[in-house]
Amino acid sequence: MSCDDVVIVGAGAIGLMAALTLAEAGLAVRVLERGQVGQEASWAGGGILSPLHPWRYHPEVRQLAAAGMAAYPKLAQSLREHTGIDPEWRASGLLILEDEAYPFPDDPEGFGAGEGYNWTLMDDRQAALRFPGFHLRPGQRALWCPEVAQVRNPRLLKALHRRCLQLGVRLEAGVEVCGFDRDDGGRLRAIVTAERVIPCTRAVVTAGAWTGRLLQSADLALPIKPIRGQMLLLQATPGALPSLLLRGPHYLVQRTDGLLLVGSSSEDVGFEKSSTTAIREELLEFARECFPAARTYAVLRQWAGLRPGSPDNRPFIGAVPQWQGLFVASGHFRYGLTMAPITATLLAEQILSDSNTAVFSSNFGYPYQP
Repeated sequence: MSCDDVVIVGAGAIGLMAALTLAEAGLAVRVLERGQVGQEASWAGGGILSPLHPWRYHPEVRQLAAAGMAAYPKLAQSLREHTGIDPEWRASGLLILEDEAYPFPDDPEGFGAGEGYNWTLMDDRQAALRFPGFHLRPGQRALWCPEVAQVRNPRLLKALHRRCLQLGVRLEAGVEVCGFDRDDGGRLRAIVTAERVIPCTRAVVTAGAWTGRLLQSADLALPIKPIRGQMLLLQATPGALPSLLLRGPHYLVQRTDGLLLVGSSSEDVGFEKSSTTAIREELLEFARECFPAARTYAVLRQWAGLRPGSPDNRPFIGAVPQWQGLFVASGHFRYGLTMAPITATLLAEQILSDSNTAVFSSNFGYPYQP
């Protein structure tokens, strides 16, 4: 029998956060990653800690996101103190520009108040005065959401990686998991990789876009598929961007050193991770229209990541049906980073209590209870 209490498959933000939470609870944890630690969707995104256009999502998604958002200040401070790596959590605020394809709700300020937020609706003139540097179309409304924060996700992942190692978590990169084995009673007894069989009685699949394909070996057909998101990185001057900016599916995020991220696309192209000229031009056009100063900024890099898409953007968190000891946390789509802390907490509560019911899922049929 393995000396591991739990084996986690996938070392993105959710896998690392779950490993950290379980290790802090005293469990022996091993993490298996098919590629490199923290180098997939968690690394590729912009690091905005909030649903984009929250009113477009189910209440359960908003609840999970809010719980995750609330955990970040303390989490970032703890990681900085223990690892010396600053994840650069900042309450930057988000200005949302209304778009024909993404209209505001009838009463956006009232909707925000109902969620516990203090949003301010502005016309184009008010927004231009308050946020000089942004360009609004005539008659375009804007919604100011001061509670929205950002985190520098590559640094967050490095900090989580280091903290896991400090806590004794065993991280193995380049390990391709092929399937799972159970006994006649349905109890998990091993993880099967391309090179060996790893005995274990509890495992968590946090494999992002690869989760659906992996769990087919466990006779579970989860509707999780890869959705490609492309990003641009521009060189700006520090402090140039007044706040985070969102219009339609596109956003601007600036880091403390001036680097400006422009995101993102949402493409159903399977496991194709290449970037394209067409999306590069689409993102540049957005950035240069909404933030004219960007017309002078050099493009440093373009990349793509694969998000784990799911129906209605509702993730699967909890026990895999017909299995004892096998759990899943995936399908968070754009919001794996935002929801990672609360996802890790829910998983840890379930694993430590030896429960075998799904905590939250659009398909498992168990609603999330905050």
